[in-house]
Amino acid sequence: MNTPTTIQLSNDEAIVLQQISEHGEDDIVSLSRGLSMNRHRVVQILSALRHKGLVAIKMTYGDMWVRVSARGHQLVRYMWPECSQMYQGV
Repeated sequence: MNTPTTIQLSNDEAIVLQQISEHGEDDIVSLSRGLSMNRHRVVQILSALRHKGLVAIKMTYGDMWVRVSARGHQLVRYMWPECSQMYQGV
């Protein structure tokens, strides 16, 4: 299993992961608007993050919703220790 220090993220992946972690859960449209990225790019990034086990994506009534996985929370706490209070009990 990869430790937080062995997971490689691009800058865009890190930005998307941080945005989702701050919101708790987000839909693709809101996420792309909030990051000023086109939806196609956001979906590509989310696919890479899901492949790394850092996010979970679900379809609800035709919308894609994304949240940070337990492994993703672990990485967020490692990368941004100031966020650790947000995830107590996760």
